[in-house]
Amino acid sequence: MPRRVIKLGGSLLEYGELAGELRRWLGAQSQAQNLLIVGGGAMADAVRQADQLHGLCETTAHWLCVRAMGVNSLLVAALLPEAAYATSLNDLDAADRQAHLSIMDPWCFLHEEEPRCAATPLPQSWDATSDSIAAQLAVIWRAAELVLLKSALPHEPASIATASAAGYVDRYFPRVAVDVPTIRCVNLRQREFPEVTLRAAKEAFILGKPSAQTGP
Repeated sequence: MPRRVIKLGGSLLEYGELAGELRRWLGAQSQAQNLLIVGGGAMADAVRQADQLHGLCETTAHWLCVRAMGVNSLLVAALLPEAAYATSLNDLDAADRQAHLSIMDPWCFLHEEEPRCAATPLPQSWDATSDSIAAQLAVIWRAAELVLLKSALPHEPASIATASAAGYVDRYFPRVAVDVPTIRCVNLRQREFPEVTLRAAKEAFILGKPSAQTGP
Protein backbone atom coordinates (compact mmCIF):
# COMPACT_ATOMS: atom_id res chain seq x y z
CA MET A 1 0.00 0.00 0.00
CA PRO A 2 1.36 3.48 -0.82
CA ARG A 3 2.39 5.74 2.03
CA ARG A 4 1.26 9.30 2.57
CA VAL A 5 2.63 11.79 5.12
CA ILE A 6 0.18 14.51 6.12
CA LYS A 7 1.34 17.65 7.90
CA LEU A 8 -1.52 19.39 9.72
CA GLY A 9 -0.74 23.07 10.11
CA GLY A 10 -0.88 24.37 13.67
CA SER A 11 -3.25 27.18 12.67
CA LEU A 12 -5.93 24.57 11.95
CA LEU A 13 -6.08 23.69 15.65
CA GLU A 14 -8.07 26.93 15.97
CA TYR A 15 -10.59 25.73 13.38
CA GLY A 16 -13.81 24.55 15.02
CA GLU A 17 -14.65 22.21 12.13
CA LEU A 18 -11.24 20.54 12.15
CA ALA A 19 -12.18 16.97 13.08
CA GLY A 20 -15.14 16.72 10.72
CA GLU A 21 -13.40 18.38 7.79
CA LEU A 22 -10.25 16.31 8.25
CA ARG A 23 -12.33 13.13 8.20
CA ARG A 24 -14.19 14.36 5.11
CA TRP A 25 -10.92 15.16 3.31
CA LEU A 26 -9.40 11.81 4.24
CA GLY A 27 -12.50 10.02 2.98
CA ALA A 28 -11.99 11.57 -0.46
CA GLN A 29 -8.36 10.48 -0.81
CA SER A 30 -6.99 7.44 -2.59
CA GLN A 31 -6.21 4.45 -0.41
CA ALA A 32 -2.90 4.78 1.44
CA GLN A 33 -1.22 4.27 4.77
CA ASN A 34 -1.59 7.77 6.22
CA LEU A 35 0.80 9.21 8.79
CA LEU A 36 -0.12 12.59 10.24
CA ILE A 37 2.08 14.99 12.19
CA VAL A 38 0.85 18.25 13.67
CA GLY A 39 2.53 21.64 13.64
CA GLY A 40 3.38 23.57 16.79
CA GLY A 41 0.72 26.25 16.34
CA ALA A 42 0.21 28.80 19.10
CA MET A 43 2.59 26.99 21.47
CA ALA A 44 5.43 27.23 18.95
CA ASP A 45 4.58 30.91 18.51
CA ALA A 46 4.92 31.32 22.29
CA VAL A 47 8.36 29.71 22.13
CA ARG A 48 9.33 32.10 19.34
CA GLN A 49 8.20 35.07 21.46
CA ALA A 50 10.16 33.73 24.44
CA ASP A 51 13.21 33.38 22.21
CA GLN A 52 12.91 37.00 21.10
CA LEU A 53 12.43 38.17 24.67
CA HIS A 54 14.97 36.01 26.50
CA GLY A 55 17.44 35.04 23.80
CA LEU A 56 17.08 31.28 24.00
CA CYS A 57 19.65 29.24 22.14
CA GLU A 58 18.26 27.91 18.88
CA THR A 59 18.70 24.29 19.91
CA THR A 60 16.62 24.83 23.05
CA ALA A 61 13.93 26.65 21.09
CA HIS A 62 13.89 23.88 18.48
CA TRP A 63 13.27 21.10 20.98
CA LEU A 64 10.66 23.13 22.85
CA CYS A 65 8.77 23.45 19.57
CA VAL A 66 9.07 19.71 18.99
CA ARG A 67 7.54 19.23 22.45
CA ALA A 68 4.71 21.52 21.35
CA MET A 69 4.18 19.35 18.30
CA GLY A 70 3.90 16.33 20.59
CA VAL A 71 1.26 18.00 22.77
CA ASN A 72 -0.69 18.98 19.66
CA SER A 73 -0.47 15.44 18.32
CA LEU A 74 -2.15 14.22 21.51
CA LEU A 75 -4.84 16.87 21.04
CA VAL A 76 -5.58 15.70 17.50
CA ALA A 77 -5.52 12.07 18.66
CA ALA A 78 -8.22 12.99 21.18
CA LEU A 79 -10.28 14.53 18.37
CA LEU A 80 -9.77 11.45 16.16
CA PRO A 81 -9.96 8.45 18.51
CA GLU A 82 -10.22 6.09 15.54
CA ALA A 83 -6.60 6.88 14.61
CA ALA A 84 -3.61 4.89 15.83
CA TYR A 85 -0.95 6.74 17.82
CA ALA A 86 2.75 6.34 17.11
CA THR A 87 5.92 7.67 18.72
CA SER A 88 8.37 6.21 16.19
CA LEU A 89 8.61 4.55 12.80
CA ASN A 90 9.09 1.28 14.65
CA ASP A 91 5.56 1.70 15.98
CA LEU A 92 4.31 1.89 12.40
CA ASP A 93 6.23 -1.22 11.42
CA ALA A 94 4.69 -3.09 14.33
CA ALA A 95 1.18 -1.77 13.70
CA ASP A 96 -1.43 -2.99 11.23
CA ARG A 97 -0.25 -1.69 7.86
CA GLN A 98 -3.88 -1.42 6.75
CA ALA A 99 -4.58 1.27 9.37
CA HIS A 100 -6.31 4.21 7.75
CA LEU A 101 -4.55 6.85 9.83
CA SER A 102 -1.74 7.07 12.38
CA ILE A 103 -0.74 10.21 14.29
CA MET A 104 2.91 10.61 15.26
CA ASP A 105 4.61 12.43 18.08
CA PRO A 106 7.92 13.34 16.37
CA TRP A 107 10.09 13.49 19.52
CA CYS A 108 11.58 9.98 19.38
CA PHE A 109 11.76 10.04 15.59
CA LEU A 110 13.88 13.20 15.66
CA HIS A 111 16.05 12.12 18.58
CA GLU A 112 16.70 8.52 17.60
CA GLU A 113 15.64 7.58 14.07
CA GLU A 114 16.25 10.70 11.99
CA PRO A 115 19.94 11.14 12.98
CA ARG A 116 20.58 7.51 12.07
CA CYS A 117 18.52 7.28 8.88
CA ALA A 118 18.75 10.69 7.23
CA ALA A 119 21.42 11.50 4.67
CA THR A 120 21.58 14.95 6.27
CA PRO A 121 19.89 15.45 9.66
CA LEU A 122 17.77 18.56 10.05
CA PRO A 123 19.37 21.61 11.69
CA GLN A 124 18.18 22.39 15.19
CA SER A 125 17.18 25.93 14.37
CA TRP A 126 14.27 28.13 13.29
CA ASP A 127 15.17 27.34 9.66
CA ALA A 128 13.65 23.86 10.01
CA THR A 129 10.13 23.85 11.41
CA SER A 130 7.36 21.26 11.23
CA ASP A 131 7.23 21.59 7.43
CA SER A 132 10.80 20.30 7.08
CA ILE A 133 10.21 17.68 9.76
CA ALA A 134 7.25 16.37 7.76
CA ALA A 135 9.32 16.34 4.57
CA GLN A 136 12.18 14.50 6.30
CA LEU A 137 9.70 11.97 7.63
CA ALA A 138 8.31 11.48 4.12
CA VAL A 139 11.81 10.87 2.73
CA ILE A 140 12.90 8.42 5.42
CA TRP A 141 9.55 6.56 5.45
CA ARG A 142 9.62 6.48 1.64
CA ALA A 143 6.19 8.03 1.30
CA ALA A 144 4.75 8.50 -2.17
CA GLU A 145 3.52 11.96 -1.28
CA LEU A 146 3.54 14.71 1.32
CA VAL A 147 0.34 16.68 1.86
CA LEU A 148 0.50 20.03 3.62
CA LEU A 149 -2.91 20.78 5.14
CA LYS A 150 -2.98 24.49 5.88
CA SER A 151 -5.33 27.48 6.14
CA ALA A 152 -4.30 28.91 2.76
CA LEU A 153 -2.62 27.99 -0.52
CA PRO A 154 0.73 29.23 -1.81
CA HIS A 155 0.77 31.99 -4.38
CA GLU A 156 1.20 31.09 -8.01
CA PRO A 157 3.47 30.09 -9.62
CA ALA A 158 3.72 27.38 -6.96
CA SER A 159 7.13 25.80 -6.55
CA ILE A 160 9.19 24.68 -3.60
CA ALA A 161 11.42 27.72 -4.04
CA THR A 162 8.65 30.32 -4.24
CA ALA A 163 6.72 28.75 -1.35
CA SER A 164 9.81 28.92 0.86
CA ALA A 165 10.71 32.46 -0.21
CA ALA A 166 7.17 33.63 0.60
CA GLY A 167 7.21 32.01 4.05
CA TYR A 168 4.51 29.46 3.18
CA VAL A 169 6.99 26.76 4.21
CA ASP A 170 10.21 27.17 6.17
CA ARG A 171 13.63 28.12 4.83
CA TYR A 172 15.12 24.63 5.02
CA PHE A 173 12.20 22.93 3.31
CA PRO A 174 13.68 23.06 -0.24
CA ARG A 175 16.71 21.02 0.80
CA VAL A 176 14.56 18.14 2.06
CA ALA A 177 11.41 18.33 -0.02
CA VAL A 178 13.28 18.02 -3.30
CA ASP A 179 13.49 14.27 -2.56
CA VAL A 180 9.73 13.87 -1.95
CA PRO A 181 8.00 12.50 -5.10
CA THR A 182 4.82 14.61 -4.79
CA ILE A 183 3.96 17.58 -2.57
CA ARG A 184 0.36 18.76 -2.37
CA CYS A 185 -0.85 21.86 -0.55
CA VAL A 186 -4.50 21.82 0.57
CA ASN A 187 -6.65 24.56 2.10
CA LEU A 188 -8.65 22.59 4.67
CA ARG A 189 -10.78 25.59 5.66
CA GLN A 190 -12.58 25.76 2.32
CA ARG A 191 -15.36 23.27 1.69
CA GLU A 192 -14.06 22.29 -1.74
CA PHE A 193 -10.55 21.64 -0.35
CA PRO A 194 -8.72 23.51 -3.14
CA GLU A 195 -5.17 22.34 -3.63
CA VAL A 196 -1.95 23.11 -5.45
CA THR A 197 0.91 20.75 -6.24
CA LEU A 198 4.34 22.23 -5.59
CA ARG A 199 6.78 21.76 -8.42
CA ALA A 200 9.73 19.80 -7.12
CA ALA A 201 12.11 19.36 -10.02
CA LYS A 202 15.38 18.13 -8.54
CA GLU A 203 17.43 20.04 -11.10
CA ALA A 204 15.96 23.31 -9.78
CA PHE A 205 18.13 23.14 -6.67
CA ILE A 206 21.82 23.24 -5.99
CA LEU A 207 22.50 22.98 -2.25
CA GLY A 208 18.95 24.13 -1.62
CA LYS A 209 19.20 27.28 -3.75
CA PRO A 210 17.19 27.95 -6.91
CA SER A 211 19.15 27.34 -10.10
CA ALA A 212 19.73 30.34 -12.34
CA GLN A 213 18.63 28.22 -15.31
CA THR A 214 15.10 27.57 -14.02
CA GLY A 215 12.06 29.74 -13.67
CA PRO A 216 10.36 30.72 -10.41
